[in-house]
Amino acid sequence: MNRAKIQDYIDQREEQRADLYHYEATDEKHFQLNGYAYELVKEYRHAFDGEEFAKRFSNILSKYDYIVGDWGYEQLRLTGFYDRQNPLYNPEHGVETIEDFLYEDCNFGCAYFIVHNDSVHLPSQHRRRKRHSREPAIKERRRKANQPVVKHRRNQHAKRVRTGKHQQKFVIRSRKQGDKD
Repeated sequence: MNRAKIQDYIDQREEQRADLYHYEATDEKHFQLNGYAYELVKEYRHAFDGEEFAKRFSNILSKYDYIVGDWGYEQLRLTGFYDRQNPLYNPEHGVETIEDFLYEDCNFGCAYFIVHNDSVHLPSQHRRRKRHSREPAIKERRRKANQPVVKHRRNQHAKRVRTGKHQQKFVIRSRKQGDKD
């Protein structure tokens, strides 16, 4: 696939996403995206552009308390962070790690902004329970071995070995040609 074809796919995708999210500014610091309230907390180097934010926004970001947008190579990247009161709080994605994220994961000196989500939308609980249940995601079916009982096997010999006062184990060994039980 050549670059022109890839760029065509990107342009098509951007056209499809153009009308998904509607940005509406309330004042300098407050705006709404599809009816949900957001507040611009910090802006560095005039990084915030509401229309670009709406183009890159995804529903998955609505569960985060803070959204950091950074510009690199003329691309906007959005990353979410949780507040301590959020039930989905994870120390790796906590609000206190935003500064570390900006220094370690963003381009040096890049333009960025921080947006506070005033109306956090948590995912439904029934999905969350399934994902974090103690049962494995894939259930393994155990099959019985297709071998006959040890007594009836012709090429193996089972022997009981005592390993302690009340402990024992069985050792299965291959029989020698002339060995019979």
